Amino acid sequence: MASEQEQRVLVAQLQQLEAEARAYEQQMDVINFTMQEIQHAIEATEVLSTTDIGKDSLIPIGANSYVCGSIPQATRIIIGLGSSVSAEVEVADAVKHLNERRTKLTEVQGQFAARLNEISAHMYALQTQLQAAR
Repeated sequence: MASEQEQRVLVAQLQQLEAEARAYEQQMDVINFTMQEIQHAIEATEVLSTTDIGKDSLIPIGANSYVCGSIPQATRIIIGLGSSVSAEVEVADAVKHLNERRTKLTEVQGQFAARLNEISAHMYALQTQLQAAR
């Protein structure tokens, strides 16, 4: 039987791991949201760039909302590069940039998922120790 002090240490370690897991889960939620936004931007870019010039279209403005308007020209698009910096680029370059961002986020998502698995395994081991100590 483990001492009360050892049990407190195990509980404290378990609580810290739970907090760390929650933080990773929150970050993964942000990544998932960002990846959805990127996917919507790619789809909108592709649709708007193939729309006939001057034809009335529904233009996505976010939050599942649209504005009706005509597209005068959609060969160049302004994209955000980060740190409040934007650039006007060709449609193909915009889609390429967005796909690269999505790929990087997918890699980070995989790293976070691996770390969450490690944390879960460690938490399970601590829970097993704690139950054995009681």
